[in-house]
Amino acid sequence: MIEITKHKDQESFLKIFDATSYIIDSSAKIGKMTFVTYLVNSFFKEKALLFTSQESFLFQRRMNSLEKQFIQFEDIQKIFTPYYLKEDWHTLKQRYGFSFFHKELEHLIATSEEKIIIIHRFEEYFEFQDRYEIDNIYKALIKLVSEYDKKIFFLTNNKHENYEYVQHVADEFSDVVISISANEKNERIINIKDILHNKEHPYMIFGIKNETFLLHYYKESHEEATERTKTILIAQLDQTDDSLSKVCEYIFNREKFIIKHADSLQTMLQEIFIRPDLVIVMMKRTRANLETVTSIKTQLKDSPIIAILDQDFVRAEDIQEAYHCGCDELFSNNFSLDILILALQKAAKVPFYSNELLTLTKYKNIMESLAELKTLALECLDKSIFFTLFLFKTAPKREKIDKISRKHDYIYQTDDKLYYLALSTMPKDVKHIEKKYENLELESIWEPTKQTKIEECFK
Repeated sequence: MIEITKHKDQESFLKIFDATSYIIDSSAKIGKMTFVTYLVNSFFKEKALLFTSQESFLFQRRMNSLEKQFIQFEDIQKIFTPYYLKEDWHTLKQRYGFSFFHKELEHLIATSEEKIIIIHRFEEYFEFQDRYEIDNIYKALIKLVSEYDKKIFFLTNNKHENYEYVQHVADEFSDVVISISANEKNERIINIKDILHNKEHPYMIFGIKNETFLLHYYKESHEEATERTKTILIAQLDQTDDSLSKVCEYIFNREKFIIKHADSLQTMLQEIFIRPDLVIVMMKRTRANLETVTSIKTQLKDSPIIAILDQDFVRAEDIQEAYHCGCDELFSNNFSLDILILALQKAAKVPFYSNELLTLTKYKNIMESLAELKTLALECLDKSIFFTLFLFKTAPKREKIDKISRKHDYIYQTDDKLYYLALSTMPKDVKHIEKKYENLELESIWEPTKQTKIEECFK
């Protein structure tokens, strides 16, 4: 009933059944209850005590349907001992408080023979004003089942208004986090994070084959891998300048990416279990840091690592040493942003930045008005295209610039000022502009990572 017998991750997958606390999250109507029914029936083979906020006739109808349709679930009614919240639950809660509910729940768990506890629709037990009770009850139930050598599953809707409060405590206290989503083929994609063993498993598919539910490893197509949301870990070691970190964060500020941060060896190692798709490390060239990179690469063999050294240039021996430690690319802090972006796109396996550049409104490089230049700047901000806006003082009545050497540079010139907007360019590159044009005095520089608003530059 699970096609993993010959898979290299079989042994680590089976370890998840040694855990105590599990949380299964998905949006509504994705199949959390069906999946946990499958796990209980196929792996644990134990009876389960189930608490649900769903109306009893709806829950029983679902169980009856599974029982009739699938031979593997023919005894499912014997497995679950269900308890349903009363229709006037919220009135009772207001009258007696959460402590009454909490004690009743603990009494049923402690005195039951069942070894599996399932809390179905956990987030619905709480009204919005009760959300701060979630933390206490979640932790108390985990502690209780641990004392009685039982296991507990929390099933929750990740679109519910209370989910962020559930997630907060779940991330810290759950042994295993299981997320369920649906792809374009309406297959159920299972993502399992074994926090207890510091392991994130390859994606799996939960579905029906020959009228039997199966769980098997999922091989993404190139198109799916390109479209899938990717996790980017930006790690900053040795208190290096955080401006580069902010630039990378800005570049990846898109729906396709989830950005995680680490500012020390300890936090970096804590983030490894999420199995990021790309690791960007800003660091000084020290033996300890290189050993850290080696350790991370050992655990994340399929995740590219791009390192940026806190020095103005890299030597051939620096590059050789970095490659030996597991880095896929190495840059000095004096890098060309264009080249770094190409490396980031290659590592992320999707040309996200280049594609966005192509969608920019087409303007002439010599702008006809300051308002036109401002419109372009705001569009770049909206699309997370990095740029630097340089404002120069010029000699009065300076001859108009009539030609731009770079495709993605845009200017607007008045009698005594020159606005110079350079796409995919860092502030440090101002020297290249000053070399090209005479009689320029730099007045100000603005980049997207600054706290001030771009509108201030166009007053």
